[in-house]
Amino acid sequence: MSETPSANESQSGVEISASGRLIQLEAADSGSFAGVNTSRRLRRRKRMPGLAMLPTALTLGNAVCGVAALIELTKAYAAVTAANSTEVYLRLGYAALLIGAGMLFDALDGKVARMTATTGRFGAELDSLCDAVTFGVVPALMIRVAGDFFFAHTSNFNFDTKLLWAVSGLYACCAILRLARYNVETDEEDDHSSFRGLPSPAAAASVSGFVLGLTWLHEFLSGFSDAWVWVLRVAYPLMCGLIGVMMVTRVRYSHLFNRLVSRKQSLRTMVIFLLIVTLVVVFIDFWRLTVPALMLAYVLSGPIYFAYRLIRGRGLLGRRLALAERKRQRDERATIKKSTT
Repeated sequence: MSETPSANESQSGVEISASGRLIQLEAADSGSFAGVNTSRRLRRRKRMPGLAMLPTALTLGNAVCGVAALIELTKAYAAVTAANSTEVYLRLGYAALLIGAGMLFDALDGKVARMTATTGRFGAELDSLCDAVTFGVVPALMIRVAGDFFFAHTSNFNFDTKLLWAVSGLYACCAILRLARYNVETDEEDDHSSFRGLPSPAAAASVSGFVLGLTWLHEFLSGFSDAWVWVLRVAYPLMCGLIGVMMVTRVRYSHLFNRLVSRKQSLRTMVIFLLIVTLVVVFIDFWRLTVPALMLAYVLSGPIYFAYRLIRGRGLLGRRLALAERKRQRDERATIKKSTT
C-alpha cells in the first residue's frame, strides 16, 4: 500500500506527517497557497546566542552588590527600630559602599564588552535589570530607611512616613523609566559620551552620598536631632525627589568614565584630575562629606551647563535652527552637484 497522500487528500487540505498522523491545514497553509511549513525543524524556537562570559559576570557582580546592599538596609531598619544608632551608621555606610561597588561593575562591563566586541541585546537587557535593582530599588529603600532614622520614627505625624513612601516610590519609578528609555533610544553604535538625563548610577550615588553626609551630621553635631530635623522634613524628601526626577529629564550629562578612559586628554584635564584626587586624599577622614559634595557637583553640572547654553543662545531653539541651517546647506550642495552633472 502506498504511503503517498492521494490527490483528494492534498486538495482537501490534509497532509500526512512523518509519523503517519493526519494534519488538518487551513487553506493558507496547504497546497499552492503561501503558508507555513509544518516541519518540526522549521518550527524550532529561536534560541539565544552564546554568552560573553566576562561582561556577563561583571554585570551579575552588579546585581550581587545590589542584593547585598538590600540585606544591609534591612539590618539598618532593624537597628532603627531597636534605637541602635551605631549599628545604623555602620549598615548605611556598608550599603553606600556596595552601591559604589555596583557602579564599578557597571562601568567595567560595558567597557569590556566593547573592547572584546561582544556587545549585544542580551547584555543590554541584563545590564538594565541589574541596574534596576542596584540603582533603583536600593536607593529607594535607603531613602525610606534613612528618613525613618533621621526624623520619622521620632515624629508623631503620619505625614512624614507617607511622604517618605511617596518619595521612595517616585524615585524607583523614575529609575525604571529612565533605564527603559535608555534601552529604546540608545543604539549599539552610540559613542556613549553623554547621557540624556541623570544616569541611574550617578543618581544612586547622589542619594547614598546625601545620606552619608546626613549620618555624619547626625553623629557629630549634638544639635542635629533638635534643630535640623525640621529642616530635614523639607530638604531631605525634596532633594531625593529632585534627584529622581532629573533621571527622566532631557538635560545632558557627561559620561565621565568614558571621556577619561576612551579619549586622549589635554594637560589641563590631567591637572584638574590630579587636583581632585589630591583633595579627596586630604579629606579622606571626612569621606562622608566629600562624596556628597562631589556627587552634588555632578548633579548640578547638567542644569548649569543647560542654563549656560541657553544664555549663549545654544539651547533647544538654537540647536533646531542650526540643524535646519545645515540641512538647507546640504540640500543646496546636492542641487548644485546635480546641476553640474
